[in-house]
Amino acid sequence: MQKIKLVRPKMRSWTFALGCALVLGVLVLIDNGSVRSDVVTAACRVEVTADVLNARDSPDAGGSVAKTLHKGDVLGAETTVQNGYRKLLEGGWALDDFLRPLPGSKCVAL
Repeated sequence: MQKIKLVRPKMRSWTFALGCALVLGVLVLIDNGSVRSDVVTAACRVEVTADVLNARDSPDAGGSVAKTLHKGDVLGAETTVQNGYRKLLEGGWALDDFLRPLPGSKCVAL
């Protein structure tokens, strides 16, 4: 019968866990808390699909640009859509064609 030799890893598990915690801590500091609580709890959450999307102060192309959004931005939104623009919780209106509702979001007016 052949013996199986177990080799203990050179790095202890607590050292690995401490390293992971350090990396996560640095990522949180870099992120600087960019996920807002109103976006997390909003019934309708959308993601920007366009490379750059202007949020306007009114639901039409003639409205002033209130904010510039970027692909991958996640925002809280309302179910209100006028002239193809969806009302955003943080203020402003963005073209609904370039906003993708996140899974589980309730973005359709009842």
